[in-house]
Amino acid sequence: MLVQFSKLIESEIDKSCSDHGIDPSLETQVPGDKTVNQCPKGCFVFYTRILDQPNLQYPFTNSFLQVLKYYRLSLGQLNPVGVARIMHFEILCHALIYEPSLLMFRCFFHLAQNDDWYSIEKTQCEAPLLSTTVSHTYAWKNQFFFISDRLLPFTVVPHKFSEGLNEKEPDVQELE
Repeated sequence: MLVQFSKLIESEIDKSCSDHGIDPSLETQVPGDKTVNQCPKGCFVFYTRILDQPNLQYPFTNSFLQVLKYYRLSLGQLNPVGVARIMHFEILCHALIYEPSLLMFRCFFHLAQNDDWYSIEKTQCEAPLLSTTVSHTYAWKNQFFFISDRLLPFTVVPHKFSEGLNEKEPDVQELE
């Protein structure tokens, strides 16, 4: 894994959290000389570029959380392009007056490994609406901080690269 240090300072982290409605009671930490691999216990890595995605809001939507929970991803494991694709899916569903669901999401997208992170990629479906999904995000790997794992309403047992990417059908409980 490429060693990355964050260039963020505390005032930038506070402003980013404040601008996006992230609860100030959630502890944040400036990484300083720590890398993403040295995240303190009870926290996860949070890349600020994911907050640039349209429609991403805190508290997170149910469908966004379903995708994270189903794939066992913390926000620090998913690159900003993956977050953008989840948001793109939600926007399209709402525009077409459909309620976004994990089953529908999986018809159009799947989990993929992208360097040292995970991403979301299109399936081989014939869906012209999905041809304009985000494909690049620049300068994000050195803009992170550590935030309390209480940001997500469930405990993430992180997906590991060694587990592969095979996807099982979701259980009914995972869809609720």
